Order: sequence, then C-alpha cells, then structure tokens
Amino acid sequence: MNKIRMNKILLVTLILGLSFNGWSQEDSIQVKTRKNIIRWNITPMAVIGPKSFVLGYERVLKNNQSISINAGYLELAPRTNTAGDVVQLFGDVKRSGFDFSVDYRFYFKNRNKFPAPDGLYWGPYTSLYNLKFSGQSHVYDDNNVLINTVGIDAGITMYNIGAQLGYQFIIKDRFSVDLMLMGPSLTRYSFNLAFNADVALDKDDPFYIGMEKLLSTIVPGSEVILDGADFNVQSKTKFNSFGFRYGVQIGYVF
Repeated sequence: MNKIRMNKILLVTLILGLSFNGWSQEDSIQVKTRKNIIRWNITPMAVIGPKSFVLGYERVLKNNQSISINAGYLELAPRTNTAGDVVQLFGDVKRSGFDFSVDYRFYFKNRNKFPAPDGLYWGPYTSLYNLKFSGQSHVYDDNNVLINTVGIDAGITMYNIGAQLGYQFIIKDRFSVDLMLMGPSLTRYSFNLAFNADVALDKDDPFYIGMEKLLSTIVPGSEVILDGADFNVQSKTKFNSFGFRYGVQIGYVF
C-alpha cells in the first residue's frame, strides 16, 4: 500500500485512540450486557478507493473472547501522479473486487478495566483481497492517426494469515471505535495480466513505459511481478511475501 496513505491512517488511528480513551473508560461500564457489534470499516475507502464498502460483525464469546467477520466490495481508485493529476491510459475502464476476513480475538482480561468487547486485544486472522481491472486504449501517432488498440485485463489476489494487536473503545454503551493497530502477516500474492494488442508493443514505446509506471503504483511487490514480464502475452505470477494489516472501524453495539 502507498506509504503516505499508510502513515496518514496510522496518524488518524493514534489521534482517535487519544481522543476516545477517556470516553471509553467513563462510559463502558454496561458493555458486559451487550455482546454484538455491527460496524463499518472505513480504511478500504481511504486506502483502496472511495467506492469501496466493507461491513463487519463481532460476537463476544465466553472468557473475554470474540469472533469477527468482515466482508465487502472493493474498487480501486484511479491512479494519480505527483502533481495530483489522474493517470488514465485506458478508456472503458471497469474496476471491481472484494474483501473477506475473519479474526479471533483474545481481550486482555487482567489489563482491561471492562469486559469484552472493550479494551486491548490480540489474535490470529486470515483475509482474502481481490482486485480486478480491465480497459481498452487507442494509441495515436503525432498526426492523430490510430496506430494501435490495446486491451488489458488484470487481477490480483492476496491471501493473508497473520496475528494482530488492536484496541476497541466502547462509547456511551452503544458505539464502538475499533483500532487495528498492527497485524503482520504472511501473504500469498497471485497476479494475472493479459493484454490484447493489434500491434505488438515495443518495450521502448512510451505507452509501454507508461503502463509499467501505472502498474507499479497499483500492485504491491510490482518489482517482482514486472521483472521479465512480457506485456504482449498473458503473464501469471505467484509469490509469497510479508503483509501488514491496519485500520479503523466504527460500529454500533447491541
């Protein structure tokens, strides 16, 4: 994920934590009677794209433990350059994707003042992310003559297994702010890239170079995926790497 966006999310997480700490400790005394939370994960909307929408549900089990499930729609936002201008190499663009995750939480009984789902927690998690992108571009020469038509169909899937540390604030006995502070993972990346060009692309072609730059802003670990890739044929790449989970969720307790 983009480092600048990640830093912004972590900064917001810290600010929210400091802001809500007092409210949580003052107003969470009745949380033991409420074992369910429905919530909205706002992080994909900020990091992936504004059209992304992910909801979650948490159910408290016995002994300060809970299970949490998230699922929703992901749509990658258009890429921008350093000047903030949208980089659009393809027209007739279609974007889609999904997010599904499950985590099991252990709330620190001796550390937390109130019972689950209030307070500091840790636990294992697994998640599956999928993003798809397709489009078509017409390439013209300096005389505005059509010289090529290029179609793209790309997809990336990320399967994660890891452990996370977080803190959930229960506010006024009815509202929650869940801060997933850190969640390192082992991640399996699967990347598919297919092109359909009327004329084979040369690697020195400006369009080809622009395409490499665009993909490098979209795909985590792009240096591995793009190394030796031929954009004139279908490319499939799978590899293992490390991932990291973080986020902010707001919810309703009942």
